[in-house]
Amino acid sequence: MTFLEKLIRPGLIAMILLSLYFSWSIWASSSNKETVGQNETKIATTIKERSSQEAFLPIRLVRMNETGMTLTASESLISSVQKLISESDISSVSMVVNGNQEEFEQYYTERSGFELMYEGRLLLSEYLAIYGINVDTGNIPVEQAYFNRIQVDYTEKKILFFDFANKNVYQAAISIDRGAVEALFDKDGLIYFEVAERSELADKSYYMIKDLKLKKYSYILASQPTTLYRNAFFNDTDDIQMNEDSGDISYTKGAEKLSLNERLGTIHFVGSTKNESENQNVFADSFSYVKKLGTNIGNLRYFDYSDGMVNYSTFVEGFPVFSESNKGQVKVAVTEQESGASKIAIDTSVDTIQVPIPSEEEVTLMDSTDLLATLTASGADVNEIKSIIIGYTWQRIEETKQIVDLTPEWYIYYRDQWYPERELLESLANWEVQ
Repeated sequence: MTFLEKLIRPGLIAMILLSLYFSWSIWASSSNKETVGQNETKIATTIKERSSQEAFLPIRLVRMNETGMTLTASESLISSVQKLISESDISSVSMVVNGNQEEFEQYYTERSGFELMYEGRLLLSEYLAIYGINVDTGNIPVEQAYFNRIQVDYTEKKILFFDFANKNVYQAAISIDRGAVEALFDKDGLIYFEVAERSELADKSYYMIKDLKLKKYSYILASQPTTLYRNAFFNDTDDIQMNEDSGDISYTKGAEKLSLNERLGTIHFVGSTKNESENQNVFADSFSYVKKLGTNIGNLRYFDYSDGMVNYSTFVEGFPVFSESNKGQVKVAVTEQESGASKIAIDTSVDTIQVPIPSEEEVTLMDSTDLLATLTASGADVNEIKSIIIGYTWQRIEETKQIVDLTPEWYIYYRDQWYPERELLESLANWEVQ
């Protein structure tokens, strides 16, 4: 890094922080306020709601052709490909494999086409509704039909949905413009990683066959006002009671309650579903809250789902951000009640990343084969490894407090928990001693 680059970076950070200070000063002195109940004020603002098509976009794409397979996490490319799928003619969907492992593996094979991947399962009916794909689902029990990967086969002109957990496959005929898709794949500026399919892990992961160089990012940290979450989560924001007696802030109205831990910046909310969607399910229910946070909290997208918990994460350059205290994340737990309504519990943080700071620093990650070899040599049980992905670790810089470093790392889903590679290796060593 040259002397000039070293000088520009701190100067840019200082200017951004100064800009944020003046913005805050204007915000704090604003007289554009209205009373809420007896004790509370809020700024009258308009929040641009996040669209479900953005939030539920697949997170990875694998291109398959005669020269091999490549993977990308480009959000713009995946969005464009998904748009072409939505605009294609698709016939009725039928179940072609029902819980048969051998038949499932025969269908899940390398094809002439491409694959879209979710980390967590998604309801097939919700996917079709989100992207406006009007097809006949026949006798499929749509409220139990999940999937986490989509394949489009150019040769057979089929679209297939794979549910790895239950070994189910759903299939339909599709008429998609292959030339338009390939033209999108060949656009300049896209980053692809060479991959190979390997079956050692539960869901036949794609292995990166070369070491990876990924950029490290820095962002200005911004804390969102508590009122943003209050207005997004409560069914009705009139006459909400505010309590500051405990040192932390809480809002209550009937059975709904939002609590802010001021030291950690964490938000916890409990209530009941808003019942805004025609098709009630955990994804629609959870998103009815998330969408009202708007775009102020960053590029928030659906990440995974398990045991009634839908997890949304901030994404940077197509990769999810991992953090402590739910920073940059929203976790929504949906529990059905006997009355027919559902109980909602939401955990998130007021801390968000806002303004990127230019940086040319890179981090090299080992390829997938070396990673798996390192883990197994340290005592990891390969049967307990359910997924391996690249994620960005949220690291707050203590010297400035207002800067967050995002460092790329391998993340491993091991024994029903996400670990960065370094922490899993440490845990494996400790478990070995015990």
